[in-house]
Amino acid sequence: MRGTVAAALCLLVSYGTGAAAGGRPSDLGDGIHVVTGATELGPEFDARMAALTGAIEAGKFKEVHSLLVYKEGALRYENYFPGNSDWIDFPNGIKRMAGAPVGWDADRKHYMASVTKTVTAILTGIALDQLHADVETPVRDFLPPDLQSKMQPDAEKLTFDQALGMQAGFVWDEWTGDDLVRLWQSGNFAETLFSHENRGPGSFWVYNSAVPNLVLTAIEHRLGEPLKPWADRNFFGALGITDCDWPAQPTGTPEGSARLHLRPRDMLKIGILLLDHGRWQGRQVVPANWVATMTRVHARPDAGDYGYFTWLRDVAGLKYFSADGDGGQQINVFPDQGLVVVMTQGNYGEWPLYQDQARAMMADYILPATGLH
Repeated sequence: MRGTVAAALCLLVSYGTGAAAGGRPSDLGDGIHVVTGATELGPEFDARMAALTGAIEAGKFKEVHSLLVYKEGALRYENYFPGNSDWIDFPNGIKRMAGAPVGWDADRKHYMASVTKTVTAILTGIALDQLHADVETPVRDFLPPDLQSKMQPDAEKLTFDQALGMQAGFVWDEWTGDDLVRLWQSGNFAETLFSHENRGPGSFWVYNSAVPNLVLTAIEHRLGEPLKPWADRNFFGALGITDCDWPAQPTGTPEGSARLHLRPRDMLKIGILLLDHGRWQGRQVVPANWVATMTRVHARPDAGDYGYFTWLRDVAGLKYFSADGDGGQQINVFPDQGLVVVMTQGNYGEWPLYQDQARAMMADYILPATGLH
């Protein structure tokens, strides 16, 4: 496996305690502005969020582990709940494994599932900008020669635009077939992907978790340095994200599809960054035009509108974009309303339960609480 432990992305720090009682956020000095006293959003916000807290605690919503609501420049609500610590055994069949009950809090990192894909899209935008390349660049041009030689003729035409929009052209089925299991049991994700028939990039949309890994493999090679420390300098470190787990592909490149673990407060930082057009505390971390590009519609499959490894949705008549992962991990950004809703859940493999719960919590409680009926 390429790379060393010394090149690890995140260093261990402690943020201290979690949210205050009743969902009042704590000021942890992590760059997130908080409202710790009575919120100026008014008593209806407090009442509706208290009702949502009670509904979660009463079991109306299953396995909600955290919920954070950021509105008009401040974190207004932050709460953590007890739940499972189940995990996914990727190499042995992508099986859900039971974990002991835990008390989730602000210190505990949570499995991100496919929220990782949105992070991959963000990193891609930063890298392409630094490399003076654009989304029409063929992915092949960034790959090492040994991988270039394994690409089928049609696959050689694949651009970053097509890859990021899940229109890579490979025949692939990970939702009802076993392609994802076979991928995780392979020793090289790119070679496994290239062994599949390619019917022409841009010819159709299909969800393919090998593609984000191919994108990071290509970027790392073109950058000419290990991706983990580069990402720390240019993204994670810039946001003050210093404690995360980011496992690697079998070849040593960071895994770009599912396996990132973050604290919910750090998920919120990413949401705030995207809400503010790529800025964090006045610094332009991600090019503003990239945020606009990755969060507009690039495909309209039956599964829903899709940007660059990001979903485009609406709830209660309001449009938002979402970094969305299996089990109920979400960073939901409502750009026109200045709203970010972060949640983690433990409902792995239980779609559409976790998505239905997320929509109900937002439509029935959060949006009315913030005056967005």
